[in-house]
Amino acid sequence: MPLSFPYVGSFTYVFESIARGMSRNDIIMPHEPTYRTKQLGSRYAPEFVCTPFKVLLGSIIEVLERGAHDIISTVFVDYCRLGYYSPLYKVILQDLGYKFNLIDLNWYNKPEFFRNFRKLAAGISALEAFQAFRVGWIKNRHIDLVDQLRYHYGAIELKRGSSRKTAQKAYRLIVDTVGMKNVRNLPEVIKRMFSDIEIDSKADPLKVAVMGELYAVVEPAINLDIMRRLNELGAIAYTPITFTRWIDLGQRLNPFKRWHHAEAIRRAKPYQRFPLGGKSRESIGSVITYKEEGWDGLIHLYPFTCMPEIISRSIIPQVSREHVMPVLSLVLDEHTGEAGLQTRLEAFVDLLQRKRVEKRKE
Repeated sequence: MPLSFPYVGSFTYVFESIARGMSRNDIIMPHEPTYRTKQLGSRYAPEFVCTPFKVLLGSIIEVLERGAHDIISTVFVDYCRLGYYSPLYKVILQDLGYKFNLIDLNWYNKPEFFRNFRKLAAGISALEAFQAFRVGWIKNRHIDLVDQLRYHYGAIELKRGSSRKTAQKAYRLIVDTVGMKNVRNLPEVIKRMFSDIEIDSKADPLKVAVMGELYAVVEPAINLDIMRRLNELGAIAYTPITFTRWIDLGQRLNPFKRWHHAEAIRRAKPYQRFPLGGKSRESIGSVITYKEEGWDGLIHLYPFTCMPEIISRSIIPQVSREHVMPVLSLVLDEHTGEAGLQTRLEAFVDLLQRKRVEKRKE
């Protein structure tokens, strides 16, 4: 039965890598979400459900229309509606008459996770399936590296679009590379690829961190490619929000690994003591951590009706004032317009530039 999964930003390449590593040659790759994807999800999802749910549902419907049967769905146990995504997919798609098999990968239930993960394998042993997962989490690190370099060089490249084209080549290289030795050599290859980009050596770009709800940050279709827009305005964009913290067993088991989100949550405790779901505490604490690290500003992204991020949105202005860190909060849904978003970004970047000039005069 053909295998597929919803499109989830650059993490889609990790899904593909793991599936191919498990000898699945019947993969139907999801397309990047379009206007139709959003409209499909909005048509069949509850009106006030989270925007990411609508886009993910639309993406699943599109791969089902193209013949997919086995659908990978990740299950997250959280304090918000995120934990209901997979059961809701199942109910809605069954009501629509689709024939499918939803394979839940519930990381919080390890036996169930590996049992369902094993179902994805095509005639290989459990050990070989785990090895495919291991290669996948290592490749995920390299995908994160590509994203980081892409939105760094994008702010200083001389020929617009060079970093995007290099990133696309790097993504395919990561997916197509086989053999653990070759996979481990990829970071140096990727860095050389980006070092070939012609840059403005005199550029002095702003540095803007991007935080907020997971899918709103990692999926350009929801945030209207905000990282690229920041690059085009002359600002380096970076986010620590990736799937590494969940799937990378190597780093999770490393007692010396310093996680950004752990430090951000600790710094947020005076403002929000208890977890509410999503990345609410991480968004608040990141205002403080990135200020201390010398970043110029922070953009906070949250989907319409996202309860945890709406709460953090109400707290962030106080944190911003107390720590003198400019923050722009943007609410996103399927109706978000490009013109309005672009205008607010341009105004925010102008503000950051003026603050930098004034600071250097002091």
